[in-house]
Amino acid sequence: MILSSTRFGEIEVDEKRIISFPQGIPGLENITRFTLIHHEKTYPINWLQAIDDPYISIPVVEPFMVMPDYEFSISDIDAGELSLSKRDDLHVVNVVVIPEKLENMTVNLAAPILINVGMNLGKQIVFDRKNYQIKYPAFEPICKYFREVRAHAGAVEEN
Repeated sequence: MILSSTRFGEIEVDEKRIISFPQGIPGLENITRFTLIHHEKTYPINWLQAIDDPYISIPVVEPFMVMPDYEFSISDIDAGELSLSKRDDLHVVNVVVIPEKLENMTVNLAAPILINVGMNLGKQIVFDRKNYQIKYPAFEPICKYFREVRAHAGAVEEN
């Protein structure tokens, strides 16, 4: 299907890659269908693009890029709502806030978005704020990750 997005223009989306958020995302409860867009120019930041609203595209990043020891438990209720039976089916992303001054970029580690990639089901869960920050500094860790990935890719290409 062709999706019109204000951020990316017209893009082709495989309907098999549409992620259903039955409860929506907090603040966007009425928007229940998204797709995850990997955009080369913004990597490692990806985007949750709303299928039914061309204006909604949420920047996200894998939390392990900014905090390698990031870990949490999923309740049985959340696992059930996601029809999650295998850990390998779980993909975790967190919302990034990208201000005008990029050095002030933050990631919300207190509310990960969980995606069951096998079932294309998603849900954002909210943790007790004592465990993780809502505005965790992300610019330096993302830059470091990007440099390491590029260095590794260069080393692989040389071999």
